[in-house]
Amino acid sequence: MLFVFKKSGTRVDLTSMAKKVEIGTGVWRLVITPPLHGYLNMAVDELFLTEARNGERPPTLRFYQWEGDWISFGYFQTPQKAFNLEEAEKSGVCSVRRLTGGRAVLHSEDLTYALVAGDAQKEGLGSSLKETYRQIACALTSGFTRLGLPVAFSFREKPPARLPTEGPAACFLTLSDYEISTGGKKLVGSAQRREGSSFLQHGSIPLTIRNRQLAERVLTRKAPSVPPGIGAGSSFGSRYATVEEVAGRKIPVEDLSAALKKGFGEVFGVEFEEEEFSSEQLAEAHRRAEQYALPGWNERKAGSADFGRAEAAPAEAVYDRKKS
Repeated sequence: MLFVFKKSGTRVDLTSMAKKVEIGTGVWRLVITPPLHGYLNMAVDELFLTEARNGERPPTLRFYQWEGDWISFGYFQTPQKAFNLEEAEKSGVCSVRRLTGGRAVLHSEDLTYALVAGDAQKEGLGSSLKETYRQIACALTSGFTRLGLPVAFSFREKPPARLPTEGPAACFLTLSDYEISTGGKKLVGSAQRREGSSFLQHGSIPLTIRNRQLAERVLTRKAPSVPPGIGAGSSFGSRYATVEEVAGRKIPVEDLSAALKKGFGEVFGVEFEEEEFSSEQLAEAHRRAEQYALPGWNERKAGSADFGRAEAAPAEAVYDRKKS
């Protein structure tokens, strides 16, 4: 398998780099869920991180989609600066704050992956955020290559040009180290949270052109004072790729999930055991989902005195209202 590492226009065989992973011999958990409400999707990722941190489960790879159109914005963002609130409301797009950092991502006709592990280094996933990104990028690259998609790693010797400040900047308009791109366009937008040796990394893979078209409306505001080709809106076509465009055809989400699963299995030397939620897990995920609906979680700045996962508001009622 040829892994491609892109640095200053050169291409390097990453097969040897991938072999440096401390190959495991165990069984990881695989969970494939149907499209879920945004609050519940984030609650499930959080629950899996808690289980991994407590040593209750082996590393877990999850593939999922979203019920309806959603924006997930970074832990340290505010909605007012993360996306276009007016356009999102007009387009019927809901939003939720993630546990992870980074910028806003549109979840509409996309496939989201999530990987959690209780001890990143033990599982061959590195001891730092960047090293974990690299190892997971190897696995994603292996999966995309199985489908014939010409993808590459990104690596920057210099910081990228700053995006205009007139409006919010979407995740897919920037390309960070060890992210997956094709033809210089970003194909996967990922974010990570580390808690000691445990981590959660999840990322969005846009499937169709509609995803990018909607993202351009709700994630940025046009900046007329910026020259064409530089402004946030005009950058989407040159920086943001979808699987449909790269493949030249629509790839069923089941085929993409299966290819990525094989990529993870190959790179980390593990097998996957598919597992469904228990009734106890489902109940706990719904309980946590109530918290993601609270204004105290979604509308205030992270780090402020009143920002947190719990507040006196009737969480269950808010959650039920947001679901409808």
